Amino acid sequence: MHRLLALALLAAASSAHASDAAITLDTTQRARLATSAVGSQFVLDGVPDGYGGQANLRFERVEVYAPGARLVRVDAAGEHELPRSRRVHWIGVDAAGSVRASLSFDPGFERIVGSGSSPAGAFVWSGERDGDRLRLRARPLASALPAGVVPEIVPGEDGIASGQPFPDALSLALAGQVPAGSPRSAVVAIDTDNEFLLRRFGNDASAASDWIGDLFATMNVMYLRDLNLSLQQGTTYLRTTPDPYTVTTTPADGGNLNEFGSYWQNNYAGIPRSFAALLSGKSSSGNSASGIAWINAYCRKPSQGGSYSVNQVFTNAQIPVAYSARIVGHELGHNFGAYHTHCTNVSTGAAPSASNTIDRCFSGASGCYSGATSCPSSGPGAPAGSIMSYCNLIGCGANGQNVLQFHQTQVTVLSALIAQNTPSCIAASADEIFSSGFD
Repeated sequence: MHRLLALALLAAASSAHASDAAITLDTTQRARLATSAVGSQFVLDGVPDGYGGQANLRFERVEVYAPGARLVRVDAAGEHELPRSRRVHWIGVDAAGSVRASLSFDPGFERIVGSGSSPAGAFVWSGERDGDRLRLRARPLASALPAGVVPEIVPGEDGIASGQPFPDALSLALAGQVPAGSPRSAVVAIDTDNEFLLRRFGNDASAASDWIGDLFATMNVMYLRDLNLSLQQGTTYLRTTPDPYTVTTTPADGGNLNEFGSYWQNNYAGIPRSFAALLSGKSSSGNSASGIAWINAYCRKPSQGGSYSVNQVFTNAQIPVAYSARIVGHELGHNFGAYHTHCTNVSTGAAPSASNTIDRCFSGASGCYSGATSCPSSGPGAPAGSIMSYCNLIGCGANGQNVLQFHQTQVTVLSALIAQNTPSCIAASADEIFSSGFD
């Protein structure tokens, strides 16, 4: 399997055309961010994207935890329940949905982080207090990396068909008629291996909990806006001692996925969830990441074709959570039913398909596009790719990063699948998920 590195020269060249930009929030705006309840909204004008652009974003405070979700530290002495992270999470989107971002911080506006994307490219936010005011600074995602740190995403056959049926033509047609106001939610239970806890957080379970909350906030930038669905963090196991996962293959492959699915099938069948994801630190280096998941697997407990993903995320603490969110959000997209964009017919949504694909960013996958690679000329973020693409591997778009969006063809397919699995697996409200009898 070949590896493709993001080109540091490309990132530097892209950043040269970008600009750090900031917005200062006054006392009233800062107070609204700090004290508003979950579900509260307000509009912030002139928010910068780090590339010289500005947008008016409607922010909404979101809750990343599912009702009843537990955080459990697992060590040599057994299981110990932990308090939930106290971090505050907001998601902002412009009227067109093309500029979108998350914003997360501790009470008191400590450790402010945020990430998003605009038509110009992917960006991150940082923050600093200025007396009673708050200054948010945007810059291109790649410029947040220290010199010499180049994240490597290892491509491959990271989606395995579960064998479950896909929507028919009528279901796809009806998917576009789902009212935008119909709320849905999916619980993602989380497991970790000790390599993840040790290499990324020095076995600090509280720090890992904060990071996972930020991860969910970032992923919901695309899931809430494009699919009208909230990813909710379910019961989470944080393993600070040797874990039950002994397969060390990297990049992640079917062996990792089957081991994880078997363990959860045999030990955690009663944990309420729509999907279960393993956050792993078994990558070959802290700058490398990969993943694998079953495609179209809703609330399935068997290890084969089950609702599982394995995500070997970046463990270098200098790499922003936004990079790992693109890995985990991509693998969950497989669970929801999305194939890669180079395997999906742009007109019909059929997959796997080798003809008329959404993009041509990758060649040679079984049943998918084969030929010369090129960056997309249309679609969200073009010439950058969308979340289910491999366009980042050939440096498409500013800083060579995919935008936090699903392609519209895949929005239609996934909306139909989500509708078919509501309420049997996907809940119509945040409180329903734990009373649906998924065990």
